[in-house]
Amino acid sequence: MMSRIDVLIVPSLRSSAEKAAEILADFRYDMIFLNLPMNLQSLISEYISRSISLQELISKIGRMKLIPESITSWLYLNEPLLKILGRIDKPIKAYCYVDVDYYHVLFEAAVRIARLTFKTNVTGRIDVNEWISVLKGHIRPEATEQEAEFISLKARGDSICIADLSGWRMARILRGFGHKVKVRSAERLYLFKPLEILEALLERGNLTHKVAEELIREHARFIRDYVLTFKNLDRAYYSWINDRRNRIICRLTEPLPVRASRKIH
Repeated sequence: MMSRIDVLIVPSLRSSAEKAAEILADFRYDMIFLNLPMNLQSLISEYISRSISLQELISKIGRMKLIPESITSWLYLNEPLLKILGRIDKPIKAYCYVDVDYYHVLFEAAVRIARLTFKTNVTGRIDVNEWISVLKGHIRPEATEQEAEFISLKARGDSICIADLSGWRMARILRGFGHKVKVRSAERLYLFKPLEILEALLERGNLTHKVAEELIREHARFIRDYVLTFKNLDRAYYSWINDRRNRIICRLTEPLPVRASRKIH
């Protein structure tokens, strides 16, 4: 059965999740697909049906150790969407669509990348091949295909799928299953972080050794000078954006170097 599915791309920022929550606030959808591990399904269903409160949901997730990361960091990104889901006053179904094992693979890759980032910042040296090996380990197109197949089988009526930056690929696969798909973004304009650019180029097969090294260094600087300096990821990201913008403006306003040249007659 063909359904209408909005794929909503939500970058990994709390402010982006808040904007996504605003989009969900009109409650016009019949189904919501969440990019959360499937082992949270029963608890999410209980929460949406108001059988448990948000605090009980969070407490159970932490107590049952259903996610590999700390509940605090998980909640930082997911709380805005969870809050709006708790206010839905119409019958609606919500599905978690991320494979549990793959969710753990993503977390383990993030831990390894964090270690490599620390090593780069301490030593100044980069083993590009080691970085690529770690990144390739969690880039699995078949995972997106399995997620899209699950969504395709469950989708009915008007559905919305919360996705990360790979949402375009998800949308393409869902269209292949015969659904009417529209891609939306929580952000009107989003500047990819260095590591996100690196992963995108790697997936497309457009990454050179030189570009990889430059992006790794930029990522290491982003972590050292912003993420470790500011209170949270959002403040770090927007400070990084502002500094980049200021550097570009400075370059544009600098006088051009005067060069000796032959006059044009």
